[in-house]
Amino acid sequence: MSPTREDYLKIIYELGGRVTRVPNKEIAMKLNISPPTVTEMMHTLVSIGWIEYVPYRGSMLTEVGVEEAKKLIHKHRLWEVFLVEHLGYSLEDVHDEAEVLEHATSDTLANKLYHFLGKPDYCPHGGAISFNKIEEQDNEAIPLPEVGKGVRAQILRHVNEEKLLVYFKNHNLSLLDIIIVKEFDKSLDLLHIYNETNGEDVYISEKTSHYIFVKQVD
Repeated sequence: MSPTREDYLKIIYELGGRVTRVPNKEIAMKLNISPPTVTEMMHTLVSIGWIEYVPYRGSMLTEVGVEEAKKLIHKHRLWEVFLVEHLGYSLEDVHDEAEVLEHATSDTLANKLYHFLGKPDYCPHGGAISFNKIEEQDNEAIPLPEVGKGVRAQILRHVNEEKLLVYFKNHNLSLLDIIIVKEFDKSLDLLHIYNETNGEDVYISEKTSHYIFVKQVD
């Protein structure tokens, strides 16, 4: 199934498009499509008023685009809570189902679902659900590579894609873990992390580490 314009919008948001320009290459890699296809869609999103696009520099969300992205994220995370808590889905399997459901969910249904679930604060992957908390979390969460060497940080959320979630689980990088970046070997594209919570040394690619969002702690 080809990604919809809403999928593009959400990816731009997740990759930091609220505050910085996101290159087409990153969007293409995340959606597993060709860069020219991304370029074509960027022009569509400009015409809708969701993004500002500068060739060779990338896209940044407009205020309207940010609000639309937050609506999608809100709906997606609500469905993840429902699927895990009420239908027994695993954390690794829930994303794709929620991805389908979010596009078919009206604002009215999302509001009823939110109240039915008891107004949850977070989805199973640590993502905030209410609009205020989404903004609050995104203001304090930064991609792991932006944390300085030797700085203690807490994992707030992962990008909730099945392969990534399995990868992080296999490397024992869980939500709320306290971690410290020890070293970055550019020649091997390898990030050395010490997980203070479980006492383990972890090695992951710098590229993959962009999908872990953390906040600095004392």
